[in-house]
Order: sequence, then structure tokens, then C-alpha cells
Amino acid sequence: MKIIIFEDEMHNAERLIQLLHKYDPGIEIAGVIESVADGLKWLEQKQPVDLMMMDIQLSDGNCFEIFRQAKIRTPVIFTTAFDGFALQAFKVNSIDYLMKPIDAGELAAALQKYEHFQPSTAKTISIELIAEEFMRRNSTRFIGKVNNQLVYVKAQDIAYLHFSKGVTMATTTANQRLPLDYSLDQIEKMLDKNVFFRINRQFIIHIDAIKKITTYYNSRLILQLAPYVDSDVIISRERVAEFKSWLEGKNG
Repeated sequence: MKIIIFEDEMHNAERLIQLLHKYDPGIEIAGVIESVADGLKWLEQKQPVDLMMMDIQLSDGNCFEIFRQAKIRTPVIFTTAFDGFALQAFKVNSIDYLMKPIDAGELAAALQKYEHFQPSTAKTISIELIAEEFMRRNSTRFIGKVNNQLVYVKAQDIAYLHFSKGVTMATTTANQRLPLDYSLDQIEKMLDKNVFFRINRQFIIHIDAIKKITTYYNSRLILQLAPYVDSDVIISRERVAEFKSWLEGKNG
């Protein structure tokens, strides 16, 4: 079996190679590709491989950009450390994926699945559709106005949204605060629900903004967010179970 690896962190690539050779010493590694640009150049050379092991986040962007620019007929096993939306999509479309740090048993199971089921054109098309949807959600923007000037913020840059005193305010990961011309109800429908969660009537938060979760009286939870927010961020008792399921990636 000949495998090409897409991975921008060399220690991860080296560990993956070790696990692959432990599974089958006869596996041939065609190379390690660290970027979208290098991946596209490699594909132009049309070097045949049996399988691709592809990290979702590469050094110069998202691996889905490759699928948008090139026709790929080789089966792919994705690896990722974070992306909930992609994982849900892969499940629906029967695409294999592995969460980092990669477990040897899960890698073996994925390789065995590859060996038993050959890829079909339908699955390749599904990957391309997933790529389009992923990039669309990843580039969603919201508009607001500051001192008569229009401003915008990308969804991927938002740490949390807070509705207070009749204004919806977006706080970015860089601690910028921008008023938006949307209600939380409108914004909620446009966000990726695998990484954003409506914890109450006032807040929508990104999973990476959560720094601490503490039990609170009356079976509630209180969150510490980053950037800092100067009001209590409380999850009601009725939403605690749904919030825990969301943290586990079981929001469906």
C-alpha cells in the first residue's frame, strides 16, 4: 500500500508514519506534504498512490481548498484536532477520519475499512460538496456600523456574541468589540452549531472561548470566557444537558 501524508507538523507526521509501519511494515510512504500549495503541485504530477492521509488544517490554509481546485479520486482518511462540523459531515457521508492524537487502534480500524471498501465516485463528489459547505460556513460575515462606517466580522473570528441594552455585540478572539445589525436569533441560524452554542438569551459562544466551567447553584453552570466579559455567563439548568452534549460533539 502506497500512502501520501498531508501534515504541516513534522512530529505528527513522524508519529503517523511510525503507526502506519507498525500496522504494516510494507506500507510505502510517498511523502509528506505540508501545505495546500504543495499539495496542488503534487497532484499536478499525477503520482499514483493508494490512499491519502490528510490533516484538515495545513500550514497555508484548509485542506478543503484542495478539493475545490482539483479532482481527487483517491480515497482519503482525514485527521483533525478540532473541527466538529467536518466530523459530522464525514460521518454522514461515510468518510473516515481520525481525531488527534491518533490512536493506533482507530488507525488500524480505518485502514481495515479502506481495505474492505473501495471508494466510489459518489463519495468523491460528497467530499467536494463538504468542502464547499465548509468553506462557505467558514467565511460567513456579519455587518455592523461604527461612527457611520460599515464594519464586518468573520464568523471564524468571533469568540462570543452578547445582546445587551438592545444591541448585539460581537467580541472577537483579538478582543475587538463590534456592534452588529442582527438579532441573536438571526445570527444563530447562520453559525456552525458544532462550534457555536446559544447558552441563554444573551449569549452565543464559540467553543474555543471557554476557559473554565464551574458548577453553580441550582444545578446551573457558570463559564469563564476569553476575552474577559464583565457579566456572569450562566447556563440555565434546562440547557445544561444540551450544553454537555454539545461539548462532546453530540449536537447532531
